[in-house]
Amino acid sequence: MGDDRTRSLPEREELSIAGVVRARFPVVHYNSSTLVEAHRDGWPDIFAGGIDHLYWIVTERGVVRRWGRHDHTTDRYAVVQGTVEIALVDGRDGSATRDQLLVVTLEGAAGDGLLIPVGVWHTFRSVSPTAVLLNSKSPPYDPDNVDKHLLPMPNDQFSFTWDD
Repeated sequence: MGDDRTRSLPEREELSIAGVVRARFPVVHYNSSTLVEAHRDGWPDIFAGGIDHLYWIVTERGVVRRWGRHDHTTDRYAVVQGTVEIALVDGRDGSATRDQLLVVTLEGAAGDGLLIPVGVWHTFRSVSPTAVLLNSKSPPYDPDNVDKHLLPMPNDQFSFTWDD
């Protein structure tokens, strides 16, 4: 069953917004397939500390998500299929990177993931025909106390819009 070689640890890259971390998970190609190992207990990756709530989003090219930000929730993205562009703006009071914009491209075949801390605004779009984005939240979604602030795209707070 599969490839028994020992896989390496994920690569971690601290990005220009404080606390935003890009991960590149180990990728193994075998039997005309690609295996991406996104989490293993004890790894110091973006899922360290446990997974509380896990779901995936399937999105088509041209669909743009509204800006979202959480007061108590950390998002952890892993692209499973396709290519996704994610725009982030630091909305945290007192942050050294407050109001800084960052655009990151994540590819499923490369094993890309992203840690988005509390207070960072984010939006994304698929640049491939279809993309699948896995999201792990901590703490889990609570329908009785929704921790999400939304802004439309475009809006008066951010000058950023996607170039088409």
